[in-house]
Amino acid sequence: MTDLHQQITDLEAEIDHLSDAAEQCRKSMVVAKVVIAAGVAVSGASLFGLIRSDPLVLIIGIAATIAGIGFFGSSRGSLEQIAAKLRAGEMRRAELIDGIDLKAVQGR
Repeated sequence: MTDLHQQITDLEAEIDHLSDAAEQCRKSMVVAKVVIAAGVAVSGASLFGLIRSDPLVLIIGIAATIAGIGFFGSSRGSLEQIAAKLRAGEMRRAELIDGIDLKAVQGR
């Protein structure tokens, strides 16, 4: 029975680690959205003459937008994989807990 408890403890530690990783992916997705918005804003401002119209500024805006899109997609894909592992770990933990031979305790 101790081995079963250790397996549950190990699964809980893995679930905690996966939850932290999922939160990091969510934060990365927010950063990516900010980078996309900044890139679009810089590109738009450059095109409409709100800031100095320089090819370098336009290229930086476009590059930031493309990099943000790539970073967002990567983070989203990682989050989906982590979420799948998290669900599997939680299901496995529930199965192990259900497998423990628990006895009902009578009221005192």
